[in-house]
This record gives sequence, C-alpha cells and structure tokens, in this order.
Amino acid sequence: MRVAVLGGGGLMGHGIALACLQGTECEVVLVSRRGESLFHGRELIVSGPYGLERAVARGKLDAERARVLEGRIVTTTDYAEGLAGADMVFESIPEVVADKQAALAAVERLAPPEALLATGTSAITIATLASALREPARLLGTHWFYPANVMPLVEVAVGEATDPGIAARMLEFLRAIGKRPVRVGDAPGFFMTRFINTFIAEAIRLVELGVAGPAEVDEMVKTGLGWPMGVFELLDDAAAFDSWYHAQEYLHATCGERYVIPDLARRAFEAGYRGNPKLKPDSRGGWYEFLNATRARARSGKTGGESSRS
Repeated sequence: MRVAVLGGGGLMGHGIALACLQGTECEVVLVSRRGESLFHGRELIVSGPYGLERAVARGKLDAERARVLEGRIVTTTDYAEGLAGADMVFESIPEVVADKQAALAAVERLAPPEALLATGTSAITIATLASALREPARLLGTHWFYPANVMPLVEVAVGEATDPGIAARMLEFLRAIGKRPVRVGDAPGFFMTRFINTFIAEAIRLVELGVAGPAEVDEMVKTGLGWPMGVFELLDDAAAFDSWYHAQEYLHATCGERYVIPDLARRAFEAGYRGNPKLKPDSRGGWYEFLNATRARARSGKTGGESSRS
C-alpha cells in the first residue's frame, strides 16, 4: 500500500504519516511544494517529540523496527511523482479554502481514480471543498487530533455527495491502524472544532480581561478538568494557533458572531506569534512570549498592554 500525505511536513501531516507507518506495512510519501517543509516533517517523524526515537527511548518501539519504518518514508516536491500509484491520499495543508481546493483538484488529477481522497480540514465543509472536484463523491474529511499518531480519535466528516462505499473503506482503514473514528455529518466545524474553538476563544477573552493569565488557565483546566494539555499549551506546544485562527475565521464567516476572533488573538497572530518556534520555525514565539513582549512595550510607554504571569 502507498499512502501519500499532502502537507506532510506540518505537525498534523507528519503525525498522520507516523500513524500510517506504525499501523500498516505501507510506504508513506510526504508531498510538499517546499523542500524545507519536507525536511522538517521527516525530522519530526524521526526525532520529534512524538517521533520514532522517542518511542524507542520509552520502550514502545524496537530500534530495528524504527529503522524499518524510517526506511519506508519517501519525500518529494513533485506532486505527480508523490501521488502516482497512491492507494490513499490525506491532504493536510493550512485551513484556507482556495489553497485546499487547488490541492485537492491536483490530487484528483494526478492520483489513481480508485485512491481514497481525504481532506484534513477541521472546519471547512466537505461540500465546499468537493465543489472543486470533477467527482465530488470521492471526497470525505478526516479530522485528526494532535499528536495524530497518539490520539485515537478521528472525526470522519461525510458530505452529502460522498460515496458511502468510500466512507466505509476509510472507516475500516482507520480502525485497522488502531484509531477510533467517529462519523459526523457535513457542517462548518463539524462537532469538535465548534466545541473546542468556543472554549479556546473564551479562555483568550478572559486573559484579555485580566481574569487569569495563561499559566493559571492551563493549570486550572489540567487540574480541575483533567485535560492532558492546557489551552495555551495546546496553542503553543502543538503549534495549533494557526489552525485555530483560520478555523475561527471560517466559523465566524459561516456561523456568525459567536465565533468572532478575540482582539487579543488577532493581535498575537498579526504580530507573528504562532507557537513554539522549534515546532513552527517561522513563529516569533508563543502566547507567553507575546504577552511578555506586550507588557514590556506597555512599561516603556509604547502601547497599552495586558498582564500575564509567565
């Protein structure tokens, strides 16, 4: 089996690649237009925080098996080369409608007609993305959760035009690699993104109001609610702020004012603070760095600022 991951250099893409490598005997092809993205993706697969080397160190994976898995990774910047002969394609590029539509149209043109085609969107409707295809029945959504090779849940979004046989094949594959897929209908944000984005937005608003800082919010949700990661840890250490931001923009446009982006989040995003730079090299830092920089500017009299404990 040959599995292609479009956008495999990203945090979600490399996790999908790992999940497929560890759950099957397939060859995994990471496909991206940018060579540096592919280098970063392969590096994360091998030595990232949830990669093969860490699995060996924790006794979860045999060292020889890790070498075998690493040997089944192929990278390419050539879409035609990467998609040729693919049995399954997972698209995992940023949450921008036009970009995803263009990528999916290229997949439909270059991948075999029998290949399963899944978009990794967390918010955009399958109908919207499928409108760029000649055969919209081929497309469904697989919304994975970070880290994709560890988290069991995959939200499988089935569009009204999706072929039921394709949906059944995808559900079977995901169960075979140890995932727990849950099928949902087609709507902006499906279930999980609308649910998650709401509490993230409220946490940001409460930080903006000075009710609590990021550290306090993270401590409370972990200690009081039993979450494995805090809200701001998720945005920073999973480098999920980009995904949250673009999804929130889409939900605001499609579902109304209850999904408006908090002003503080907009300022952080526009200032280039997108999360942990080790995981997202083009980022200036995460939420703690952003709020500390804002506070420092406020003290120097350049701008108003928010208080935060770091």
